[in-house]
Amino acid sequence: MLPPCLFFANLCARSEGVNLVRGLPLAVSMLLAAPLLPAQSFYLHDSDRVTFYGDSITAQRFYTRDVQDFVATRYPGLKVDFHNAGVPGDKVSGGYAGDATTRVARDVKPWSPTVITVMLGMNDGGYVPPDPKIFGEYQTGYSTLLGLLRDAAPSARITLLENTPYDEITHGTEFTGFMATTEQNARSTPALATREHLPIVDTYSPTVELLQRAKLANPSFASLLVADRIHPAEPTHWILAAALMKAWHVDPVVSSVTIVSDARSVINSQRTNVTRVTRDGTRIEWDQMDQALPLPFNFDNELMNFVLSVSDLFSADLEMLRVRALRAGEYTLRIDSMEIGSFSAQQLENGINLATMKTPMWQQARGYDGELEQRSILESADLTLTAGTHVADRLDGSKILREGEAEFEQKAKDNLHIASHHYVLTYMGEKNAGVVSR
Repeated sequence: MLPPCLFFANLCARSEGVNLVRGLPLAVSMLLAAPLLPAQSFYLHDSDRVTFYGDSITAQRFYTRDVQDFVATRYPGLKVDFHNAGVPGDKVSGGYAGDATTRVARDVKPWSPTVITVMLGMNDGGYVPPDPKIFGEYQTGYSTLLGLLRDAAPSARITLLENTPYDEITHGTEFTGFMATTEQNARSTPALATREHLPIVDTYSPTVELLQRAKLANPSFASLLVADRIHPAEPTHWILAAALMKAWHVDPVVSSVTIVSDARSVINSQRTNVTRVTRDGTRIEWDQMDQALPLPFNFDNELMNFVLSVSDLFSADLEMLRVRALRAGEYTLRIDSMEIGSFSAQQLENGINLATMKTPMWQQARGYDGELEQRSILESADLTLTAGTHVADRLDGSKILREGEAEFEQKAKDNLHIASHHYVLTYMGEKNAGVVSR
């Protein structure tokens, strides 16, 4: 019988087609007016090669693709390669695709990674309440695995990610008490990281907190966030990616602009260049060339919108626009030929986060993510072919799949050529404001 993490690997629904009216929580609106924190040095370097090692939660290729989206849209000039080495059902000792020694030699070493992330622990609990013998084997096996990874990639910088919870919060359980086991495994990872002198990222707590907030907000939608109790839904993976990126000191600012309308001047700009600011009786216009793109959240997926409404994901995706000294009333904002929405003078004074809206920049980021999704399908097929079959020509097949991956990767990069956009803010009179167009 297959272990549950492997059995459910193909049941990880992408949660498309769920209907929910999306709204931003008060916490997000407060965040928009908060001062921006200074950026710290980003963890990844030019020419880094990142390998994600893990079980089926990594093999879903959701949080790993989200991380690549983060890096590429926030730092378009940074050249970083990504490789997913997640295998469904895996433990620290390995699984159906080979033991840990085989896995590391086949799925890690040939890629010569300079950065490795490890997320394991779901399958290592045996799907039973906490058991000292199983836990001891997990601890010993994890240390052995780290030794194998260091031998395979001596110069690689390794980051440990806590495993996610078995969800006994939003609905019933099939393995009573197993959430306590996943918590035990997650909470033991920092001590392991300390012994091994490695950085650790808490991905367990943010997931639990999301589930708790979601259950209070909408129990029906909450139960979809980890529908099989094991595998996070695609939108939930953004929580994992954000935790990792914050730990790696990603700059939360896409761009930030403050314009004083009556002086036609830019008094603040971060990660962007604003030119040709003009004003007539009813309109302010300018050109803006950002250095980054917003994250490609799928605003057409209502489960994604639900996750955004009960989380602080936008705190890592700030594309701020402030316009001061406007006369009271309502204003419409257009970027190029797209109407973005209507806003009051007070809202514009406080600042609006364009990353929360469908803009031309968001459309470009979505195009990048779409090509990555196609690449991920081929990457998954490649690992399945090479690790799960004995087909005589599998190496030739692998070569073809990797060529396809490279083509989609190039298509994705072609979407990163950031262009200048033309902004038009038009006074519409004294009307109700705050309705955003999608």
